[in-house]
Amino acid sequence: MRLFLAGLAAAAVLGIPAGPVAAQRIQLVRVGLLVGRPEVVLSADAPLRVLDVQSDRQEQLSVGAWVFRASPGGIEIPGTARYGPLVRVSAEGDRPVRVEDKLRAYRGVVELRRDAAGMTVVNELDLESYLYGVLKMEINPAWPPEAVKAQAVAARTLALASLGRFAREGYDVRDTTDSQVYGGVTFEDPRATAAVDATRGLVLVYDGQPILAVYHADSGGRTESSENVWGRAYPYLRGVEDPFTAGSPYERWTLSVPLPRLEEVVRTAGLPARGVSWVEVAEVSESGRALRVRFGGPEGTWELSGHRLRALLGPDVLRSTLFTVRVEGRLATFEGRGWGHGVGLSQWGARGMALRGWDFTRILQHYYTGVQVTAR
Repeated sequence: MRLFLAGLAAAAVLGIPAGPVAAQRIQLVRVGLLVGRPEVVLSADAPLRVLDVQSDRQEQLSVGAWVFRASPGGIEIPGTARYGPLVRVSAEGDRPVRVEDKLRAYRGVVELRRDAAGMTVVNELDLESYLYGVLKMEINPAWPPEAVKAQAVAARTLALASLGRFAREGYDVRDTTDSQVYGGVTFEDPRATAAVDATRGLVLVYDGQPILAVYHADSGGRTESSENVWGRAYPYLRGVEDPFTAGSPYERWTLSVPLPRLEEVVRTAGLPARGVSWVEVAEVSESGRALRVRFGGPEGTWELSGHRLRALLGPDVLRSTLFTVRVEGRLATFEGRGWGHGVGLSQWGARGMALRGWDFTRILQHYYTGVQVTAR
């Protein structure tokens, strides 16, 4: 998902007044990793420091793997220690803390919160370190640096706009596509880290506020306006032409779905579909995406939004709503372009722009209408 500009040179290039680093506020992000776990194994390559928040008791655990288990009214290390319902664990020397196995290691603090089903595991760390663990998961760090920088600024801005989204669960964001995919230290990459550092503290603002800087893999040639996906019109999330995605593996795709499967999907949506024998796109948006999809047969017709149909089939199955559909026999064939909801930055488009020599600011201002890139 240390909010300050990396250096005077970056500020000068963007025309941003450079202030003293010490005056900038460190922004923390709380990432939900696991929920309802009866026990969690934590370890590190250094002693663990444990803080029992309820009693303010602190202690140190030797190097090794330690089992933390949900107990009545709190959390315990069986046979070793009992704590209250909130425990914060970090490692000496700011070493990463491993959760469950060596493939899940995190900077900052790992917090264990007693919940109704067990424990919620939260990683609290500064925003820039969070981004180190996000970027490789969301974009290919081997792509042109300006495209990766554009992704870094968008990801930083989206993280800021998402703070508190899951506050009732005890964290800000999740480590999945519900927020941004976050893999921690194990999935950091030097090229992605360089992009984060080169844009340190830079965010996208509209009317003085960080924007909802959503992004997707490939627009298919034109991005979508937000209201056609989520029902709300954001002034900076307007559909724009995107002729820069050449070379994308998602430029054209085909998906065949048996009609009984589509009928099952329609029924899952709560509609009494029966005997579906044909499918058509009933309405498209300005970008050509399916706003409404109609299903019919001898016993009636039923409609779903294109966005709802994609969600029910699976966003990795029906790659976008930029499609046409035809029925042959008992099979519906979707022919489409792009991958993702189509709103905001297109990653493959950003790659194409960077290959043409566009810098990250110009890329971002193409996809997000009327925004400024500024330091916070």
